[in-house]
Amino acid sequence: MTIFDPRRNSIGFMRLAMATTVIVSHAWPLGGFGPDPGRTSNNLGFLAVEGFFALSGFLITRSGERLSSGRFLWHRLLRIMPAYWVALLLIVLVFAPIVWHASHGLTEYPWATPNPIGFVVNNFLLANNQQQIGDTLASNPYATLWDGPLYTLTYEFACYLIILALAAMRVLNRRVVTVLFVAAWVWQQIVLFNLLGMTEPRQPTLTVCFLLGSLIYLWRDVLLSRRLSWWLFGACLLVAGVTYATAGFRQIGVLAFAYVIIWAGARLPFTAVGVKRDLSYGLYVYGWPVLQLASFFGLNALGLPLYLSIVLVVTAGLATASWYLVESRALRLKNISVPSWLRSRSTPEPAPESDEARV
Repeated sequence: MTIFDPRRNSIGFMRLAMATTVIVSHAWPLGGFGPDPGRTSNNLGFLAVEGFFALSGFLITRSGERLSSGRFLWHRLLRIMPAYWVALLLIVLVFAPIVWHASHGLTEYPWATPNPIGFVVNNFLLANNQQQIGDTLASNPYATLWDGPLYTLTYEFACYLIILALAAMRVLNRRVVTVLFVAAWVWQQIVLFNLLGMTEPRQPTLTVCFLLGSLIYLWRDVLLSRRLSWWLFGACLLVAGVTYATAGFRQIGVLAFAYVIIWAGARLPFTAVGVKRDLSYGLYVYGWPVLQLASFFGLNALGLPLYLSIVLVVTAGLATASWYLVESRALRLKNISVPSWLRSRSTPEPAPESDEARV
């Protein structure tokens, strides 16, 4: 029997913890307190994102098994895009103008270079092609990005499309996902060792984490069985800790870490945190710009603990507003009537409170 209960688990809590950890990690460089804590090659913030991708792969695969292809894509678009677009607009219409006004006066803002309109247009479809608006962040310790973590949403949605393609072809199964996972891991190693002149390991690493989460879901009756999971958890926790402290984390440690995060989400005592109000996405997209705004107004001079505390409170408020005003309203549309071709598969639709509907 598996330890994962789709109705009573702590995955929502784990996602919230990962999103909060990303903000905590970014407070160091954005506040001028030094680089992110942790290993340079895999700092605390990226470690949290890896855990987030593993959880996402676990839940999204469950969604891919249960939904028609069209319905699956519709759910993913509703979960990602509306809140993302609102975040872009809030940066352009509120955050950046506040900073610009303090430095230049507001009248010239629309003609800033890079242009604020371009920030929305160039990033509209998760492309992440423009991260600056004029010289609004020039005085900040980290002066180049208005919302750095947004680049991972492109990788996340690409992983969604992998699950969509497999589900549409009726091959979302253990064998095929295992082959894809091994291929992604080999690709990751090629990039890590720069065998082909490619120096950016983040996308393959996150893809590996996502596909491992998918694989754990498909093998949950074994990997999350009540008989075996405690032993696997202990072994994986040891491997993740040792490799992170020494060497080999990107090779095997990250795989063990992903299992530990999924195990914790499935096994920790049930908590209602994140079940009906998932603030993790709002925390993720607003944490960086709030850190930048706080640094611009000198709150980092108060010291790291107070600076971070203020940022977390403000970001939590924005995430709460995002959930109630944007995300939850968008998700109400997830089960609207659709043309028959979108219901081509006979599998049942999820109940409104299913985990994957909130991912």
